[in-house]
Amino acid sequence: MNASAPGAPDLDLATSPHPLAFVSAAGRPVAGDERTRRETTLRCEVMGLGRFQKEGLVEDTTTGRVWRLVADEGTYLGGTGLAPAPLQHWGAGLHADVTTRIAALAAAEGVTLSRLEVTVTQGFASQGSFARGEAVGLVFDLTWDIRVESAAPADRVDAVVRRALATSPANAAMARTSEGTFALTTNGRPTIVSGLPASRGDRQADPFLTHADRPVPVDTETAPVDVLTAHPGGGGTATLSDDQTGAVAWHVHATGEYDFGSDLVAVTVGFPEAAGDRWRLVVDPGNRCAPSPLTYFAVGVAFCYHTQLCRYADVRRLSITRPRLVQVSTHLADDTTAETLPLDTHLFLRGDIDEDQTRSLLVAAANTCYAHRALGTDVTTRLTTTVTA
Repeated sequence: MNASAPGAPDLDLATSPHPLAFVSAAGRPVAGDERTRRETTLRCEVMGLGRFQKEGLVEDTTTGRVWRLVADEGTYLGGTGLAPAPLQHWGAGLHADVTTRIAALAAAEGVTLSRLEVTVTQGFASQGSFARGEAVGLVFDLTWDIRVESAAPADRVDAVVRRALATSPANAAMARTSEGTFALTTNGRPTIVSGLPASRGDRQADPFLTHADRPVPVDTETAPVDVLTAHPGGGGTATLSDDQTGAVAWHVHATGEYDFGSDLVAVTVGFPEAAGDRWRLVVDPGNRCAPSPLTYFAVGVAFCYHTQLCRYADVRRLSITRPRLVQVSTHLADDTTAETLPLDTHLFLRGDIDEDQTRSLLVAAANTCYAHRALGTDVTTRLTTTVTA
């Protein structure tokens, strides 16, 4: 599949002159950040670079600031491992959305923390054959392990942690079922969606008609070369093949400490059962020197859907060029609750294909996208909070 923008040369991650993460539009300053806003809307555009490599542009519509991020898959899926996998972005965002809210709420309520370490794990499985169109993504428990050093009473710390979980839009997206909506364009023609909830929002513009050239870092921003860093992986052996018939179970494991001096979180995310690198993703709730928690969370969903789409297109040997999508997500929060509204995904496909084939691809990718399955499933959440004086 050729996934380059019109007029732009083919470019993979191995030959790109740019860092893996950079700001492509500076935007405008506003007061507060995701933790203090009632509403945050993110618009993600994802465009393939070939095989499983892809780049995404994530705009915070409140500020106009745009981060360019990239994703790949590891050897467990036949990727090159040159960038974090989609669910590593997703896991970092989920982790940091809760972690930074714990820190902010503790400070606001006068609960002094000297150390805050958070680990979150999410179980998934893939069952059935891609080649036969029987594959489906399975979702298991979400587990939080919060470790705090503080002189405050344990019950006060526990209350802060539970309130942070309750007011985290990313955690709310996991805890409450919210099936996404979809729109489809085939060879430039709007296509009626069937088998999935149809989008009721405004029709989105095709990214390849919007961007004549590839994104580049803005001149006013310092390239944050250390935002995404690979670390040697574990000894896992799980792989995913397109013709498997049984279930393959694995976990997303995200862990990291909050930095009280910088208000940043460095989250290391890996898949313990799978062969491949872990990645360290730096997260900034202010969305300034690194992407924000909800930026990572949203683009992780979009990246994951794109991967599954490309897998199905390859398996079915469909002649599709330049697959791309636009995803709009709105995240709400107040002092006691949070919510993520249904994600709205607009898919653009072009090639020697008909509308029945593109409709089939749209549904197949949604059924196997782990992130979409997690958002559309009742997920049991387990919490352990340990307070050490």
